[in-house]
Amino acid sequence: MAREFVKATASGAVERLRPGMRVLLPPGCGEPRALVAEVCRQSERLRDLTLMGGIHLGDYPWARPEHAALRYTTWQMSPRLEDARGRGRVEFIPIRYFDVVTEFAPGGRWAPDCVLVHTAPPDAGGYLSLGVAVGVTLPAARTAPLVIAQVNPRMPRARGNGWLHASQVDAWVEVDEPLVEYPLPVAGEVERAIGRHVAALVRDGATVQIGIGAIPQAVLEALADHRDLALHSLLVDQGVTLVERGVVTGARKRLHRGRMDLAEAMGTRRTFEFVGASDAVNMESSGFVHDPEVLARLDGFVAINSALEIDLTGQVTAESLGPRQVAGIGGQFDFVLGASRAAGGASIIALPSTGREGAASRIVSRLAHGAAVTTPRYLADWVVTEHGASRLRGLSDRARATALLAVAHPRFQGELERALTTA
Repeated sequence: MAREFVKATASGAVERLRPGMRVLLPPGCGEPRALVAEVCRQSERLRDLTLMGGIHLGDYPWARPEHAALRYTTWQMSPRLEDARGRGRVEFIPIRYFDVVTEFAPGGRWAPDCVLVHTAPPDAGGYLSLGVAVGVTLPAARTAPLVIAQVNPRMPRARGNGWLHASQVDAWVEVDEPLVEYPLPVAGEVERAIGRHVAALVRDGATVQIGIGAIPQAVLEALADHRDLALHSLLVDQGVTLVERGVVTGARKRLHRGRMDLAEAMGTRRTFEFVGASDAVNMESSGFVHDPEVLARLDGFVAINSALEIDLTGQVTAESLGPRQVAGIGGQFDFVLGASRAAGGASIIALPSTGREGAASRIVSRLAHGAAVTTPRYLADWVVTEHGASRLRGLSDRARATALLAVAHPRFQGELERALTTA
């Protein structure tokens, strides 16, 4: 049945929400700040309404004490949520990104009562592009009981499968405001060394998945002399630079040749304008972009992810410090699994060899008690630090420990060797 697509004020649109509802938010640069601000203004009326989402670049206003009537459920924990979690208002769901698509959609355990979307204005046919944040939001919105759109002329109209029709939207609010930006990370010497080691493992013609942060920035910078690469899942400013320099062409892909299959774009206005102008952009839901079966069809697929710690067995945590949850599973497991199935595929875990300003090794004898395993040891492939690259795939437990010692910081190698011999 067609929806009304009624124009409303932000106040009027949010008045459609009721206490106790579950409301899904777009992540990253797609956050609809005007609608979120109105939800916060009406928080007392909306007691125990649960907002749901992943990576957010702002300061989580709904988690402030003055909006304590609201709850938040997330699959991407942040230290900025610790206070609200301590007050019992934040719930973390340990779930990989590919499964978020089904569990946070009608029929799933976390089915939303409403989805907020942030879109470009409708075209002549009534289609609204979700622009830079398609991933989980689009499939949920297509079947949610209530859909409210923040319609913004600054949201790029991207190519691909990132559209809702006006007949799928109940109410919309016209808001002309800049998108949330993800500023360019600054890579230091350690990150640049890691970037060079990672880039040496990427062959010309590969399809590369990479996340956000200083290490991904350094890796993308180090890929400047490669040829015919493709980017998958996420686009950032440095990725745009590689397209403009002719490094990223997608010319050797068998699946969607010449196109970048993206679920999100996170960057500055430069990236937003590129997403709206480029025929190479193909926005898709995370049900496609994170699907290991799709990834297995990308010959030479390279998944590049980071970690907080990795132990001498090859177990990786990218989400917790001991039992303390500080991030999420995200797409790491999806991409690592997909790379293991792709012809010529490779999974790379890239991390500095030390943490806490050099006071602790991030390659450890065993993960801390209570730590969550994001990538299991049987899927561990390449591990890269500023000291080099070691491949673990197919190695015995003793051989992989030796390989990891080779990329640990020299100051901690003796301690790790002693732990290995007494294990």
